[in-house]
Amino acid sequence: MTFNQFEDFKVTTQEIKLSDYPTQLLDDSEEKAIKQEIEETLIPKMDALHQALFAEEKNGMLLALQAMDAAGKDEVIEHIFSALLPQGLKVTSFSQPSEEEQSHDYLWRMSEGLPKRGQIAILNRSYYEDIISPIVHESLEDSKLPEHMKDKEEAFAQRSEQIKNFERYLAENGFPTIKFFFNLSKETQAKRLIERIEDPKKNHEFSESDIEDRDKWDLFQDTFEKMINATASLEAPWYILPADNPWLSRKIATQAIIQVLEGIDPQYPTFSEEEKEKYNAYAKQLKNGER
Repeated sequence: MTFNQFEDFKVTTQEIKLSDYPTQLLDDSEEKAIKQEIEETLIPKMDALHQALFAEEKNGMLLALQAMDAAGKDEVIEHIFSALLPQGLKVTSFSQPSEEEQSHDYLWRMSEGLPKRGQIAILNRSYYEDIISPIVHESLEDSKLPEHMKDKEEAFAQRSEQIKNFERYLAENGFPTIKFFFNLSKETQAKRLIERIEDPKKNHEFSESDIEDRDKWDLFQDTFEKMINATASLEAPWYILPADNPWLSRKIATQAIIQVLEGIDPQYPTFSEEEKEKYNAYAKQLKNGER
């Protein structure tokens, strides 16, 4: 496989092997050049499209971020989306479901993270936790579900299909979904976790569960691969980001978002002919100091 443009990282209907996708492609000097391109070219382009999306209020967009710990999800939000119009953004982070959330269907808690028309909504972890956790953590065993719904393999297959249908529903209602998987190497994760432990300013980013999940690395990778193959679609593609290259990952994500926004082609609302005549009269009165 070759990886020369952002669409090479896109998964729609083809079956993939996660091991075929690189975690790193560039050296540090090449990464710095990408940072400049993102900040000077791509973010302004995305911002202009987002401003129009917000003004038009006809479509929205949902972004789902999934990864192992320390893969760079938070940093994508910080470096890419912090430059966009705050009123047109929504960021929701999901952890383990609460007692209240467990009393509902697994998609119920996601409703608060969905976008309004004119918004880009970002799920920092998402409903995909509900097909990963049953496999990796066997979370259904102690759940409130009926016994016949606790088989983890059946739940994985059923929920994958339900999620695909949900994402198709969103797309058909004007809310396309893009999903980003941060493909991190085990070596790079180790370096980043060590930094979190040894740097007092980053201690708050570390959790013992990071190590517990790392001990299940191979199971996570197998489950991620199954997840991508089971839920990738034309309406809601996955992008497998080379997460050892943080700026390249941010570039690919930004390009993917721009492509979808360009497909939406949002337009600023303009006055009707009747409104123009009426409001031009107001403008004339304001210029003459009459109002």
